[in-house]
Amino acid sequence: MKEIVTFGGGTNGTAMLINMVKYQIKPDEILFSDTGGENPYTYEHIAEMNKWLQSKNFPLIQTLRYKTKNGDELTLEQDCLNNNTIPPVAFGWKTCSQKFKIQPVEKYLKAKYPTEKLRIWVGFDAGEERRIKANPNENFENYYPLIYWGWDREKCIEVIQNTGLKQPGKSSCFFCPNMRKNEILRLPDDLKDRAIAMEKNATKLAEIKGLGRNKSWTDVINADRSQLKIDWDEEDWHQPVCECID
Repeated sequence: MKEIVTFGGGTNGTAMLINMVKYQIKPDEILFSDTGGENPYTYEHIAEMNKWLQSKNFPLIQTLRYKTKNGDELTLEQDCLNNNTIPPVAFGWKTCSQKFKIQPVEKYLKAKYPTEKLRIWVGFDAGEERRIKANPNENFENYYPLIYWGWDREKCIEVIQNTGLKQPGKSSCFFCPNMRKNEILRLPDDLKDRAIAMEKNATKLAEIKGLGRNKSWTDVINADRSQLKIDWDEEDWHQPVCECID
C-alpha cells in the first residue's frame, strides 16, 4: 500500500511530518494543494519544510493546483473574480476546499495510481474527531495519525518548537471569510487591496455584505487605515472553520 501525506501547510501537518521523520515512516508522496491565494507565510513555510525534509532524506512536498478541462491552472481568487462573487464558504458552502484542495489531489492520485491501494495521511488533531470520514474512493483509505496518537493542537505546537522549526501559523487563503478581524488587519497592504477588489467585483452576493458575511472587509480595512473605530462583533459573523484550515 502506498503512503500519501496530504500536507495543509500549517501546524497539524507539520507536526505529523516531524513524527514521521522521527520514526522513519517515509511516505511515497507529500502533496500540498495550492489555491493560489495562500498566506505568504505558508509559502515560506513550505520552502523551509522542503529544506528540512531534504536534510532528513525524505520526499519533498509537491505542490498541486486546480486545472480546468483545458489543462489551464485556475486559482480560487481568479475563479471568484470570473464569477463576480466571493469564496463559497461565505455562504455556508465548502465547495472551495472541495474544488481547490481535495480535487487536485484526487485527480493526481487517480491518474498516477489507477489501481493501487493508497493510505491517505490527514492532519486532523485530537479534538477534531468530528471531521473523520471514510474516503469515497474505494482504493483510498483515510488515516488520521494525530487523532490516533492523541495529539491536540497544543501538542503539535510543542513538537514543532522542540524541533527548532518556525511555527507555521494557520494556513488559509488570505481572503478566507473565516478570518478574524486581527488576522485581516495584519495582512500586507497589497493583499488587503486584492481582498477589497474581490468585494468590489462581487455583484452576486444577495444578502451577503462582503467577505465578513454581514460585514464588509472593505469597511474594516478602510476604517483602520483612517484610524476610525468600527463595530466588529466576531461572534455575530464568524462561522466554523472550512476544510482547508490546518
